[in-house]
Amino acid sequence: MKYKLSFYTVFSDPVDKWDNRIVFSTRTSKTLKISETCYNFLQNDLIEYIPETILKKLDEYKILIDPNENEIKTIISENSDYTNSEGPDKDLYEVIQPTAMCQLGCYYCGQQHTKTNVNADLINKIVERIAAKFYKGTYRGIYLGWFGGEPLVGLPQMRVINKKLREIFQGTEVSIGGKIVTNGLSLKENIFLELVNDFNINSIEVTLDGTAEYHDQHRYTKSKERSFDIIYRNLQQILNREDFNAAKCAISIRCNVDEKNIDGVVPLITKLANDGLHTKIASLYFTNIYSWGGNDAHKKSLTKEEFAKHQMEWLILKAKLSYPFSHRLPERKKQTCIAVGGASEMYDAYGNIFNCTEVSYTDFYKDSIYTLGKLQTDHLQEFKNKPLNNWYADIENGTQQPCHKCRLLPVCGGACPKSWKEGSPACPPFKFNIKKELELFYIFNQTPKDELDEKLDVFVSSLDIKDFARLT
Repeated sequence: MKYKLSFYTVFSDPVDKWDNRIVFSTRTSKTLKISETCYNFLQNDLIEYIPETILKKLDEYKILIDPNENEIKTIISENSDYTNSEGPDKDLYEVIQPTAMCQLGCYYCGQQHTKTNVNADLINKIVERIAAKFYKGTYRGIYLGWFGGEPLVGLPQMRVINKKLREIFQGTEVSIGGKIVTNGLSLKENIFLELVNDFNINSIEVTLDGTAEYHDQHRYTKSKERSFDIIYRNLQQILNREDFNAAKCAISIRCNVDEKNIDGVVPLITKLANDGLHTKIASLYFTNIYSWGGNDAHKKSLTKEEFAKHQMEWLILKAKLSYPFSHRLPERKKQTCIAVGGASEMYDAYGNIFNCTEVSYTDFYKDSIYTLGKLQTDHLQEFKNKPLNNWYADIENGTQQPCHKCRLLPVCGGACPKSWKEGSPACPPFKFNIKKELELFYIFNQTPKDELDEKLDVFVSSLDIKDFARLT
């Protein structure tokens, strides 16, 4: 069989004294260690000289492919099929913002908060719309994303929506579950138990922007009061419950980073470990602050190269502090968000219907193309032409030129299409540190445990900002 090297491959620099390299297929998210000789054969189209046993593995991992395959067409087709599919193995995902209010006044938040909760009429229309969409499809169940504002400010409204949906599907095998993104101020133990037991929530995300000294400069209340201690105490009480594991609810911590709080990231990583919470949370991840609703918050952000370098340093520190860790490379991503296709939509407290979760409660996007309609008048209408639904087609035909030519497309999907349209590409950190990630992957998988810390120290001390350049 004839082969060609897949475009969607990334090679590390030599990783050992024999100059072996790691080759990463972004189509399959699989890696293979290859010799320098094999690397040269692949780079110089001398594939016929590669031994059969290695050829089979390269073929299996789609590092080598049929020379007649149109790879980007295959990837886009897979993404589109997944995004628009439904069936007994897939839930209908819907996002609900029960309130426009939030207790916090974070400087980088682009939302305008008001004391507006979704009213009874809109609740009925949300429930009717979700039920109608479910029955029109062939879904397994319903999975709700509770979002804000701060969704727990609208907990009474959440309860009504949850109750009405469960009444509709009572006596059936339809599952109703969900996840919630919360600032954590109201996440008391009793609320946690209610979310798990009554809402069937299996994922909670809370934000901590460093330790108290740094977090409280970022995430303060509307009256400028501190919030870290309350949030952290709530997390401690929940995570230290004897029955926490039995609840089967993953709690993740997000840390938004900019120039103001970057020095608080290492202390946060260390504090979680010292307090024994690092083995109980599902993840601690970091995000570079970006512009939201035209608020120019990105002007205080790190460069993408700087952020990629720091993220790798934080990753190594987490490993040294024994965070549950098996270094994972980016995985195949067939849907980046609800904007790129499918039936999923978001409903806010004013009755707006969106297919993007980044545009609500901000004047910047008021009555923009991202507002599909109003629940008050359109609650049973099906919207055929949604903005950004042609995202994958744009990538395939080259309209979205950088993504069209990017080797990381299968594991990125273009990230946030709205950001691209606005001239602010949302390329992820691995666009800048993937080669170093491959080296780190090798270290984690090839180094004996008693030698790992020393290897990691050498690796992190060798990092240079020049190593973190955009992959072309």
